[in-house]
Amino acid sequence: MTTAIRTLVTAVAATVALALFATPARAEISLLGSPELFDAVTSGDLAKAKDLLVRGNSPDVQDVRGNTPLVMAVKAGNAELVALLLKFGAHTNIADKQGNTPLHWAAEAGDPGVIKLLLAANGKINQDNRQGLTPLMIAARAGKVEAIEALIKSGAALDKTDFTGRDALAWAAESRNPQAATTLRRAGAH
Repeated sequence: MTTAIRTLVTAVAATVALALFATPARAEISLLGSPELFDAVTSGDLAKAKDLLVRGNSPDVQDVRGNTPLVMAVKAGNAELVALLLKFGAHTNIADKQGNTPLHWAAEAGDPGVIKLLLAANGKINQDNRQGLTPLMIAARAGKVEAIEALIKSGAALDKTDFTGRDALAWAAESRNPQAATTLRRAGAH
């Protein structure tokens, strides 16, 4: 191989590496899927999101933080968008870089309706994130009583502990809502 060809190959490789690894966040989304779907979900535009999904955009594409359109819809508390994304095959157990699934985010938001949608679509109720927190622990930490009740009714484990040894009841005791701990005790947590 001549020096000129080696130089050309090195330049092309450097350009490709730069394009793949030094692009802004919006461009990274473009490499993985449609930023328009994220925009539609973030803005709550149900019609636009449906149009993009019908045209083949993946509901499971992840941004640089590991968020999917489903996570964005859950964070926005938009049950209609959550249902739409699930209808188009969004997977409920794809975790972000912190290990949080859409169900973790729904538990933090405290929306029992969204929690039920995710569980009906096979969301793992006792899935740990990277800190060992389950959705129930997150709901308890946030003091979200309705979410705690929905998770308990759906079979969330009361006795699971995180990596620090705390269970949902311990997290509820740290929340600013004493009703969270009361709800867990009534369900059998100790």
